[in-house]
Amino acid sequence: MKKKILVVDDTLHVLEEVRDILEMENFEVIAATNAIEGMLKLSKETPDLVITDLRMPGLTGFDLLGRVKSMDLDKEIPVIVLSANADKENIKKAISLKASHYLKKPCSADELIETVRTII
Repeated sequence: MKKKILVVDDTLHVLEEVRDILEMENFEVIAATNAIEGMLKLSKETPDLVITDLRMPGLTGFDLLGRVKSMDLDKEIPVIVLSANADKENIKKAISLKASHYLKKPCSADELIETVRTII
C-alpha cells in the first residue's frame, strides 16, 4: 500500500515539484495550497506524513503544525517543515511544536526523498 503524504505550499510551482518528486517515488500525494485547505483535507483522511511551508496566507505552517500535533488520532502524524525561512528562530519554533524535520528551500530531490524515507 502506498504511503500517503499531504503537501501544503502556497507557491504552486513548489507544490507541483514536490508532488512530482514524491509521486515518482511511488508515494500518494494530497496537495493543498494553504493551511486551511490542508486542515480540511486532514479532516477527511489521515496521511502518513505532512510536508508544509511556513509562510502562507491565513493560517501559517506553524498553525498547521500545531493543529496536526494536537489532533486526537490513532497514530501521530510526522511533519516536515519545508521553508526558505530557515533562521534559528523558525527552526527552534518548529522543533518546539514537534516538527520531525526542517528542510531549507530549495532542497534537492535526493535530500527530500531521503528525509521522507527516514521519517516514514
